[in-house]
Amino acid sequence: MKFIFLLVFVFSFTNLFSQNIITKANIQTTAVAGTGDSLPFWFLQNNLGKYSKNYNVQELTEGEISGEFLLSGNKRLFYGTDLAILAKNNDFDLDILKIHTGFNLFSGCFKTHFDAKIIQLYAGLKGKILTIKAGTFSDEEILGGLSSSNGEIVRSLNYRPYPMVRLSTSGYIPFIFAHKWFRFKAEYDEGLLHDNRVIYHPHLHHKSLDMLFLVGNSWQITAGFNHYVFWGGTSSDGEKLPGGFSDYLRYISGSSGSSDFWIGDQINVAGDQLGSYRVTAKKDLDNYSVQFRICHLFEDNSGMRLKNWRDNLLSLYIVKKKNHTFLDEFLAEFLYTKDQSPNSINEYDNYFNHSVYRTGFSYKGFCMGDPLFYPLKTNSDGVYSGFENNRISSFNFGAKGFFTERINYKAILSYSHNFGTYGNHYDYTKKQFSSMFKISMKCRRFPLDVYANFAADFGDLLSNSLGLGIGCRWNLY
Repeated sequence: MKFIFLLVFVFSFTNLFSQNIITKANIQTTAVAGTGDSLPFWFLQNNLGKYSKNYNVQELTEGEISGEFLLSGNKRLFYGTDLAILAKNNDFDLDILKIHTGFNLFSGCFKTHFDAKIIQLYAGLKGKILTIKAGTFSDEEILGGLSSSNGEIVRSLNYRPYPMVRLSTSGYIPFIFAHKWFRFKAEYDEGLLHDNRVIYHPHLHHKSLDMLFLVGNSWQITAGFNHYVFWGGTSSDGEKLPGGFSDYLRYISGSSGSSDFWIGDQINVAGDQLGSYRVTAKKDLDNYSVQFRICHLFEDNSGMRLKNWRDNLLSLYIVKKKNHTFLDEFLAEFLYTKDQSPNSINEYDNYFNHSVYRTGFSYKGFCMGDPLFYPLKTNSDGVYSGFENNRISSFNFGAKGFFTERINYKAILSYSHNFGTYGNHYDYTKKQFSSMFKISMKCRRFPLDVYANFAADFGDLLSNSLGLGIGCRWNLY
């Protein structure tokens, strides 16, 4: 309860400033349980790494607040935080059905396993053209939160945000002489990873560029890319990896390494580089908005030259303009990553894995890209050391809508064929079905939402499991 009172105090204190605008403030608590060794897949994944992989009964109490201070001109100073306390136990107990008083609804069935987490904590300055932001923060949710990977193979909401500094445009900005039909946005990040990795404390560079073309009155076409580079850090034997300014320029430009780099970086590119191209076409109809996205993954030059052209995430997203109906939003996705540029220099791309940065494209035990890249391996020291499975063919379906004016739902169904990696094939194709269904109700007289979650896993990749979760959300603002 001290945690709850602290959040209310922070909300009240920040609201004293006349130029401060609170944009969001809420407190929520959720208790979840699964019949397997861990929580069901879609309880665990795409939740900013808030839950633990090793416990099948967990309760998360968190508070979120964000806002901005109005400055002179078009400038705004903005801030936000998301603080959480996770209680967890690894013994499913029917006593979980006994509701206790207070916000810790199910504390009676937990032992003393508690984790305090800072999920997000950031501040920034936004102008008309540029924005600078620092701290730990997540990306914006798109496609109604129905995508397996937020519409992007390499950029998801699956892991806990890491500390970074980001310089970006303030959304899409018009181009000088083509402002009526062409806009663009860009990002440039530098972050530092602090989890338990094979290479200690590596840097993570990211940049992106998106171009928006307005075609007629009803078409929008966007094209862009993401580029990530793991660089620097310290190996387990204490050796510093190249991290000087000239080395940094090689990393961010995708150039090969100098003689200071290991031989693989000299032959190919410096650091662990990966990214994606994406193209989106959006059409506004009378009653619907239809969006088609294609996201193509690359790990090196062969992927950038589209030698792995078969490997993509395809998304079809339909939104009804008249909302609060039974089916407001629908998403269908197809993920294919079995090609991996055969006959390239390194034979195959081995997505999200790397021979030096062997923890791979993950943070604190969660994939930083599409969570269907699963599971992670551990070495003899218990440190995560790459992905066991990155050759995948999967379908993902999602839907959102309303049963009544105050009762809404969200549903996700995923079915995948999993083949391991080219270096370590599974003996047979592992088929996996995972689902999640959430039903929420807005209280009539109070700013309170109550909800129930149901999940199920059946297949060869994960242990069969059923899951139940219930919770409530108090909307302070």
